[in-house]
Amino acid sequence: MTVQPPPEPFAALIAEWDRSLKSENKSPNTIKAYTGSARKFHVWCPEPTAPPGEEDPEAWLDELPDPPEEPADVTVSHCRAWIGYRIATTSPGNGHADYRGLHSWFAWLLTEGEIDAHPMDRMNPPNVPDQPAPVVAVDVMKRVIATCDGRDLISRRDEALIRLYFDTGARLSEIGCMSVDDLDLNVDVVRVTGKGGKQRAIPFSPKTGKALSRYLRIRAKQTHAALPELWLADRNRGALKPNGIKLMFRRRGERIGIKDVIGRNLHVHLGRHFAAHHSKRAGMSDGDMMLLFGWETAEMVQRYGRSAQTELAHDNARRLRLGDQF
Repeated sequence: MTVQPPPEPFAALIAEWDRSLKSENKSPNTIKAYTGSARKFHVWCPEPTAPPGEEDPEAWLDELPDPPEEPADVTVSHCRAWIGYRIATTSPGNGHADYRGLHSWFAWLLTEGEIDAHPMDRMNPPNVPDQPAPVVAVDVMKRVIATCDGRDLISRRDEALIRLYFDTGARLSEIGCMSVDDLDLNVDVVRVTGKGGKQRAIPFSPKTGKALSRYLRIRAKQTHAALPELWLADRNRGALKPNGIKLMFRRRGERIGIKDVIGRNLHVHLGRHFAAHHSKRAGMSDGDMMLLFGWETAEMVQRYGRSAQTELAHDNARRLRLGDQF
């Protein structure tokens, strides 16, 4: 699909901002998200569309300022209108992400002297309703693992990958871009590189270690065994890319009809929710979880661990049996 470029001078400035973000060692996902928000905003402004459900779309459009022709022309009204449109056409979560991206965009323009004031300085981020993170049940994961019951490269590789993601809670790229040297079976840890190039070591469980050992044994017999990348693709195609891992997870989930069970396809990030849920359920401290999951603030611990806190609260309420006391 061809991405529509924004009008000048915004296209050139966004390209320069992209280079600036790379020089700050921002993660590729962050750069893509931030520049994507700025690009979509400036594509929308010349031909804005009223949010679905607006009672009087023409009046809504008439109230908008003229489209900005240069950065200094952007007003808070443009920003509020576009964020409202994004919330209505996607989700509050996407609207919040676009707010962060757009806010960073104008902060960069201000630093570069392209604007004299930040148009979003007095604009609050959109509220995102609190939704508990989905947690795949253990018995469902056993069924997924059962689809890898084979002795071939793909079966051994897929079991090792699924176990490693759900055991460690690591991000897609952290496990997907590992090298053979990042795996240490002597102390049962994997070394991963997270956001901002920050490295950390994460321990894994004995069953995961067993699956990894089996994969390494059959990997050593493959044509591309000398490659530094840990994960090999099928049919001698070299290294397996993170996108290939995403597709593999989806296929494994489809084999057990997981969408009918959990209402969504199987994907890597569910492993992060799974690991965080059970870590919090077991009483792991916020500091330990921040260290293992690569989080900078305890806010993420609370977000990912809320499902476990809910379960613990329910357990406590059942133990109290308040309704049986009268």
